[in-house]
Amino acid sequence: MNWRLFSVGLALVVALAVNVVLAMGEQIAPPDARTKVEARQADPLFGMQHAAATRQGNFQQMGLAPEEVQAAMKAAAAWEQRWHVKDPSQDLVSARIEAAEDSDALVTAFCGTGSSLPVRYAAMAWLLTEQAGALVPVNMEEIGALSVQPWSRAARIQAVYEDADLAPERKEDSVRMALAAILAHDEQTLLDHASPWGRALFAGWSWQDVQKKHPGIRQRVVDYVAVMHLVLEVANREGGLCDN
Repeated sequence: MNWRLFSVGLALVVALAVNVVLAMGEQIAPPDARTKVEARQADPLFGMQHAAATRQGNFQQMGLAPEEVQAAMKAAAAWEQRWHVKDPSQDLVSARIEAAEDSDALVTAFCGTGSSLPVRYAAMAWLLTEQAGALVPVNMEEIGALSVQPWSRAARIQAVYEDADLAPERKEDSVRMALAAILAHDEQTLLDHASPWGRALFAGWSWQDVQKKHPGIRQRVVDYVAVMHLVLEVANREGGLCDN
């Protein structure tokens, strides 16, 4: 007997047996789970800094058109003056943040600590209130403290964010379109990929059609991003809520 050949053959058999055992014990993710993981992309706006100097660039990255960027810049400047943001003794934004009913939850929303939502979406629950069925920014002059608004409990903000912003073929204005769907209480249409949030050839993705379906939505998106950015500037400045 050729003992060398016998030894090699035995080693191959043992190796094959070990691989079979390992394969039997390995847990393979079901096809749907693998597809879901593979389809999700990284958030392209991760790490966005909120400061007065970054307003214009951030509004552009959110997919706003040039005229919408300018409108948001003007709105943010107007609220900044009206709410005395630059005057520490009269700053209404800081006062409302400090008086928040749940400071830990506010840190999670505004600072992104332990949150699965980026702050541009997490802040919606705190900075939008419902008036006559429409979502509008809270007025710091009319409230005593920031709090989670009731409408947000049923809103599908997380689902909209993942479907629009983390899509494999993400649109350049996905943030604008996603915010519009939430502001219009029309999340399901976006999630169904139906017009005007469609992805198919004959059910297109159209900002113009969103505005036709929901008159006034353009201004509401502009108002929200302006207030959101201003409030996050305050939260992130030296000595602010997010300044660790």
